[in-house]
Amino acid sequence: MYYQDFLHHHEEELVVNITSLIDVIFILLIFFMVSTQFKRSSLPLDLPQSEDTTQEHNATKVLAVSADAIELNGAVVALDSLQDELAMLYAREPELALSLECERTVAFERVVQILTKIQAAGISRIGIVHEPLE
Repeated sequence: MYYQDFLHHHEEELVVNITSLIDVIFILLIFFMVSTQFKRSSLPLDLPQSEDTTQEHNATKVLAVSADAIELNGAVVALDSLQDELAMLYAREPELALSLECERTVAFERVVQILTKIQAAGISRIGIVHEPLE
């Protein structure tokens, strides 16, 4: 009788609840993923140095357009002679980049005429500067 009581008493299966353990493991995993710094492997590079490091060369010119005038780096230029001026600048500086700044009051037709003159002068590096819209 004593033996049967022992079996009845221990027939229940012992189960360890590991739900909270899994939660702790995931939290530790996330902590280590966030706090670990990954080191990127890189190769040492021997890059060539420029011989002309002291001279600054700025090949960017500013073309400011208002409703009544066109200015190329501060000098007033007529629309008719704009293409010739730009072609001469481009011939001297093949790496020429042009920064186009237009007022909001400039007619779209005038902007298209100026862009056509810039393209005819052979300049392909054009940046259009604008103010952010409100």
